Amino acid sequence: MSIWRHLTYGLRSLVHHRDRDRDAYDEVEQYFDEATAEWTARGLTPQEAKQAVRLEMGNMTATREQVRSYGWENTLSACWADLRFAGRQLRKHPVFTATAVLTLALGIGANTAIFTVVESVLLAPLPYRDARSISVLDTHWTNSGRTSPRVTGPDAADVREQARSFSAISLYNGGNEGVQLRNHSVYTRVTWTDANFWRVFRLEPRAGRLFTDGEAHRGAMVSEKFARDNFGNAQAAVGQTLHVENETIEITGVLPDWFEFPAHTQVWEAAPLNPESKSRTAFNYKAVVHLRAGVTLQAAQAELNGISHRLETVYPDANRSKVLMLQPLQQALTGDARPTLFLLWGTAGLILLIACVNVTHLELVRSMDRQREIAIRKALGATRWQVMRPVIFESLLVSLLGGTAGVLLAFPVVHLLLAMAPRELPRASEIHLNGWVLVFTLGLAVLSALVSSVLPALRAAKVDPAEALKRDTSRGMSRHGNASLRDGLVIAEVTATFVLAVGAGLLLHTMTNLMARNMGYETRQLLVVDADVPAHSLQDALRAVHQLDEMFVKLTALPGVEHVAGIMGLPTGNYGSNGYYQTRGGLPLDQGQEASAVFSVASPGYFQTMGIPIQRGRDFSGQDTYESPFVAVISESLARRSFGNADPVGKQIRCGLDSDKWMMVVGVVGDVRQDSPAEVPGPTLYMPMAQHPFYANQIHVVIRTHVQPLTLMKAVQEKILEVNPLVALRFTTMDAMMNRSIAVERFRAVLISSFAAAGLLLAMLGVYGTMAYSVTQRTFEIGIRMAFGAERSTILRTVLEHAAKLAFYGIAAGLVLSIALARLVTSMLVGVRPMDPLSLAAAAFLLVFTALCAALAPGWKAIHVNPMAALRTE
Repeated sequence: MSIWRHLTYGLRSLVHHRDRDRDAYDEVEQYFDEATAEWTARGLTPQEAKQAVRLEMGNMTATREQVRSYGWENTLSACWADLRFAGRQLRKHPVFTATAVLTLALGIGANTAIFTVVESVLLAPLPYRDARSISVLDTHWTNSGRTSPRVTGPDAADVREQARSFSAISLYNGGNEGVQLRNHSVYTRVTWTDANFWRVFRLEPRAGRLFTDGEAHRGAMVSEKFARDNFGNAQAAVGQTLHVENETIEITGVLPDWFEFPAHTQVWEAAPLNPESKSRTAFNYKAVVHLRAGVTLQAAQAELNGISHRLETVYPDANRSKVLMLQPLQQALTGDARPTLFLLWGTAGLILLIACVNVTHLELVRSMDRQREIAIRKALGATRWQVMRPVIFESLLVSLLGGTAGVLLAFPVVHLLLAMAPRELPRASEIHLNGWVLVFTLGLAVLSALVSSVLPALRAAKVDPAEALKRDTSRGMSRHGNASLRDGLVIAEVTATFVLAVGAGLLLHTMTNLMARNMGYETRQLLVVDADVPAHSLQDALRAVHQLDEMFVKLTALPGVEHVAGIMGLPTGNYGSNGYYQTRGGLPLDQGQEASAVFSVASPGYFQTMGIPIQRGRDFSGQDTYESPFVAVISESLARRSFGNADPVGKQIRCGLDSDKWMMVVGVVGDVRQDSPAEVPGPTLYMPMAQHPFYANQIHVVIRTHVQPLTLMKAVQEKILEVNPLVALRFTTMDAMMNRSIAVERFRAVLISSFAAAGLLLAMLGVYGTMAYSVTQRTFEIGIRMAFGAERSTILRTVLEHAAKLAFYGIAAGLVLSIALARLVTSMLVGVRPMDPLSLAAAAFLLVFTALCAALAPGWKAIHVNPMAALRTE
């Protein structure tokens, strides 16, 4: 019979299944009648003939069922019947169903939520045209292995001129800036970029047009959101003017909301096609490139290697060991987030594993309770597959219900993740549940069904009908292998939970260390104001310094204010700079090495305001003006590295911040952790604002207060705007900035601790289920022991010892697994060893305590068994 005829015949049979069954019954009955007639013709009596037919062919009912099992349509009907039977069984046992569904919902929901983030951030293609052809340029030093995401202007210009692998190369830089509009100022992200930027990303404006090569510092694009917030709509923004650093800029076009590269940019100001910086040691730019059609990343990198080698030959000092490298844009955007997201996905996978083990345990208990039913079915001729099928379908229904509940749970969990996520999480605006996530969830549900049903199904298939019908589980007569299997599942749960608890302990210990670390300054009672004073020329910058001094005087006079100062380069702040420096009279450097430091520009009184101790010399003063000899204050680590044990005060130092003038060191101050508590304090070079005015118009104003800092926001804003109403302002506190600097570490610690707590809950349910079932099975045995005088304390101790033994076995296995996985979290720890004794001890104690608590209720039930009632149990 052809496949088409098989298909059509099967479909007709499914539609007219009653007629099909009647025909099959009639056919079998006719066959039996003909066989009986044949035996009768051989001389047997009718009764003897029927008996001979039954001996030869079996029971007529069994034969009818065998005939009905032929064909794909009959298999489908049998599966549908088993599926309905599984559904009825789940309705009859609502406690089991609810427990299993909610357990899987927790595991599947956690995985769905984390996969939503992973898929949106790491796996989904970038929302740009031909995004796979977009890469970034990095600078790599072969002698040290260090890589910077920046390039110098001249290096990028040489690549643009010599490389043939790229259709467009664009340079950009920027940061948070004050933007002055007609009647107000806003604080937002501004990026300076050339007209090639649009060619790299193949962008089309929502309104207006893209700026051109000839509109440097005269034209700008804004985001659709910026246009709506400040002008009403996109079309109304076109042709409007705004001011950035005292430059008048015309808005030529509006970009769609989905485009905000670099992250959070709202204004893109036109910059010259040829970079303004001509230094080959000043890494002032980032660069994006678009590969030509048909050019691979490897071929483009080979061309860059050749260009880098030629530049090293021509400029041996500036370009020594320097290689320009390509990195795909998606990898560059998500590289820092990748380890954290994969760690979270791995921990969510452990939660799902624990959930599956728990459901497997529940299914095993159910299958053991149904052994008499299974034995009867096998005695009536059911095959192994027919016995296993209802168990598998029951698990499949539970998993599908758990998957559905998990998807519903994933919606609030994803929103919670986004609320908790650090601001640095890339592509956060693109995170949402989509079709791929739903397919992933369906796959998880099916996989969970297979994992949780395989052992119960195999157990069901191995049931011996004769032995099962004789067994009486109420009298403790179940096989030892069943108890060992359940104990093994609990040990597996405890093992996985211990790994989670150790990871959570390590990350929480890291957070404790970070919060307790000495930053080198006092963070409390410190209001921080981001202030951007418009300035473009030297006169503008000097005027801005004068206005800032006037602001500081006014702010100091406010009630509740103790000290006020300004700084470009505030620790954990948005603005900063670093680079190389040179000294006169300092220690010699190793061949081929240059000394580097953080560069900060500060006002007089900054160290007192921040609580940074002055170790030697003096602070900046009003006499350190633009016309006076240049001075500097250095940190302890810079003094130690560059001057050794000699007194650095009076020595000379210079850097490439904005001037090549030599500065006299007038003071030494304590070290600070510049970027976060996780950072090791490093060299810092402080310079007075009055002598470096181009870096003084965009600063943090720090205000030490006697009162809650944020209560002074309105008064501080009024005083600043009295001096210059065009200043763009944003308020925060030093505590908030420091907390934001460890947001990634907090995100990891909170989520993995939450997963560990969920694992503990599931492990507790597993231990409780095992102990409760064990006590129920041993009721008869416990009754006998109590009838012969066993103490209640002995019975309770037996139950608790069993639970503790399972916990210790799981902890031992978890310890081995934790040692094997330790390297995965080593880079995320600060001040904590991967095998931290405190974290291991805390996790072990927690697991033992959880197991004992879970065993208390079954133990309490065991010691209150009535011996006479137990002995009468059938």
